[in-house]
Amino acid sequence: MPTKTSYTKKPKILSFFLYLSLILFCSHCALRPSGTLSQYDSYFPHESKVNPIPKGKVRATFLGTASILLDDGETQILTDGFFSRPSLWKTAFSKIESDPSTVQSVIEKAKIERLQAIFVCHSHYDHVMDSPLVAKQTKAKLYGSSSTLNVGLGAGLGLEQMQKFLPGKPVTIGKFTVTVLESKHTPPFRILGKTNATDPNHPNIESPLKSPVKATDYIEGGTFDFLIQHGKNKILIKSSTNFVDGAFTNIKADVLFLGIAQLSLQPIPFQEEFYKQTVQTLKPKLLIPIHWDNFFKPLSEPLEPNLRLGDDFDANIKYILKRSQEEKLEVQLLQGFETIDLF
Repeated sequence: MPTKTSYTKKPKILSFFLYLSLILFCSHCALRPSGTLSQYDSYFPHESKVNPIPKGKVRATFLGTASILLDDGETQILTDGFFSRPSLWKTAFSKIESDPSTVQSVIEKAKIERLQAIFVCHSHYDHVMDSPLVAKQTKAKLYGSSSTLNVGLGAGLGLEQMQKFLPGKPVTIGKFTVTVLESKHTPPFRILGKTNATDPNHPNIESPLKSPVKATDYIEGGTFDFLIQHGKNKILIKSSTNFVDGAFTNIKADVLFLGIAQLSLQPIPFQEEFYKQTVQTLKPKLLIPIHWDNFFKPLSEPLEPNLRLGDDFDANIKYILKRSQEEKLEVQLLQGFETIDLF
């Protein structure tokens, strides 16, 4: 005959497995892409140009997150250069570092053959981690904040191959002129009890950062936008979903690469002001959303939207498309390694 103890154990065991199943189900949902790219198929060019770059044109290649390769046929410049893209589990529970073979494979596939400069928008790992290795392998100069330079020093990059940002002062690289503009990072968020908010007591990476290290050791160190002029045409690259009030008042851009991560998670007044301060002020002819992809997946696979765990790609892109259609502005999305000739 069953004892009283055996009767009480069964409900507890059943409750445990129901609770575990609920956790697994929620985790599965949270780790799914926050959108379906096939819904936006018409916005992708679905090509990677191999023909020579026409004289006076600039070709852009999207390499995920905020990594953009600009090439005029003579000179290449790169923003960020984050290619290793460690998995979510490794990033969350282990230490991370650049993968030389992955970085080299991206350099070869993207035909990064005449790179002169790498501009890093801020020093979180998904922007800066591979930049020193890319600089080493291509002989390009690394431009960034003091935090970015400390990442470079930790990776063994010499000071002669790095230059600290001087916001507002144009830098000439080939036929490109790059002006660094002070900006703001996407508003802080909290996932699984952890936040990416900058500690005001430690806002910068203050000494050479030698990998492997935890992802949280890559401190923001200030956020920056890049105004890039080539001939009469201008490109504005804004990797983070935030703005400095009035920063673009006297600037116009033909092409805007706009970070849209977590846009729809912000209050509606923020969304409206963000669009006004960027798109409506710069008045671009072409808008290309960036920082929308799940950077825990390798570049060797087709890009997917950010995870539901911390973003909503569908809501982000639908907001951008709705507003841009009202103003008859062209919008294009790019898959990994896809190219587009600007201007």
